[in-house]
Amino acid sequence: MNTVQTQPEPLSWGEIQLNQVLWVNFVPHATRQAIGEWLEYAEPRISISTLLERNPYIEEYATVINLITVDGKKRDVSVYHPIGFLLICMESQTEKAKEMKQQIAAFVWDFCQPEELTFKEKIELTKLRRTILVDLAKIKDSFVRRGLLDDLARVSKMLREPLPDLALLGSEGEQLVLDGLGV
Repeated sequence: MNTVQTQPEPLSWGEIQLNQVLWVNFVPHATRQAIGEWLEYAEPRISISTLLERNPYIEEYATVINLITVDGKKRDVSVYHPIGFLLICMESQTEKAKEMKQQIAAFVWDFCQPEELTFKEKIELTKLRRTILVDLAKIKDSFVRRGLLDDLARVSKMLREPLPDLALLGSEGEQLVLDGLGV
């Protein structure tokens, strides 16, 4: 069941101040007008509409709401999920958008920095990786196999090691042709 707020209200979150937000399933969705004003366009709604015409993929993050406008008429209005808001900002060239892009890049970079593992953590993760590999060699169920492959990817990433060649999975060691040996 969808829950939709029918009267726009302001939203403040950190440095983001939007004057027209509707809550759809407890998630704030901003109007084109609000996003355009926040990005400091001279003609907010028109500028965002033009940006969306050039980047139609963003419409995937829009929800159409039937609202009563200021003049008392009912009108369908597109409101944008926070991901849509972010994508609009990423496509915008205003100074405010550029500042936001830099903040987002710093945020992402902060979370991309790997944590240094202790020697003991590396040993434990290496043991876990070996266990996953042994389990993968035995497993016949595709659902469990997919989960083990995901676990292997996560553990390998934490160890900063590449995934092993999964094409070799299930092959007998003696049957493998080694590169460069011409056998």
